[in-house]
Amino acid sequence: MTEDDLFYDSLITRLFKTGNKKKRKSVTLKEPEIRKIVKSARQIFLKQPILLELSSPLNICGDIHGQYLDLLRLFDSGGFPPKSNYLFLGDYVGVKKYSVKLWKIFSDCFNCLPLAAVIDEKIFCVHGGLSPDLKKLSQIKKIPRPAKVPESGLLCDLLWSDPAEEGDGWEENDRGVSWVFGESVVEKFKEEHGFDLICRAHQVVEKGYEFYSNRSLVTIFSAPNYCGEFDNNGAMMIVDEELECSFGVILASKKEPPAWSLNNFPPTPPRKSKGKRK
Repeated sequence: MTEDDLFYDSLITRLFKTGNKKKRKSVTLKEPEIRKIVKSARQIFLKQPILLELSSPLNICGDIHGQYLDLLRLFDSGGFPPKSNYLFLGDYVGVKKYSVKLWKIFSDCFNCLPLAAVIDEKIFCVHGGLSPDLKKLSQIKKIPRPAKVPESGLLCDLLWSDPAEEGDGWEENDRGVSWVFGESVVEKFKEEHGFDLICRAHQVVEKGYEFYSNRSLVTIFSAPNYCGEFDNNGAMMIVDEELECSFGVILASKKEPPAWSLNNFPPTPPRKSKGKRK
């Protein structure tokens, strides 16, 4: 094993111990360790295509928002990598105070992440949603990285758009950025590209997952008790070899939320009447 292999194996062992209920303890990473991890991850992301082409079986997770112990609960349910494969749809961090220098290297890394994925040519996965500018999937492949998110356009929409609560077609998004899209947009996109399902994240949903447009689109949210402000469940979608989809759910806790979470106003809004505040 190389020195890097030993470093990462040791790090994984330390981090997984935090989730051990019998011997739970906090783990502090030193700044040089964080820098090494993030820089290595950036190099790996840039070697991957911006539009991933993946094969089942795998587990799909929505927003995590820095709820690390809940991430370990997902792994407990779905199997720890590398024995189980996972696709994460974004919103990995919470709203916390970081040093400016560390914030910059994380931003540089996130700007290199893949943007979307297709599973067995039948499931389209993205963080936010669709775009009126998206006509062909080859457009995604042409987006250069590192990529800073603009205020409008294809890249912005894939990260920020939402399915509409009411109405159809394309309308301005209440977030103040991108669009909301109706059922006809979903069905047209599916038909034109031969997809069976669109899978996205980006919004709190009460059960941890929620279907839209006659089960043509599903929203997955994987952070239960989001920011200590909601009583939502967290979920992941389990896709088997036959592309049959089921859901693993982490139930919302009835315990008091951790003190740190009460200081964070959640940046991810709930879908209407879903993910009720406590």
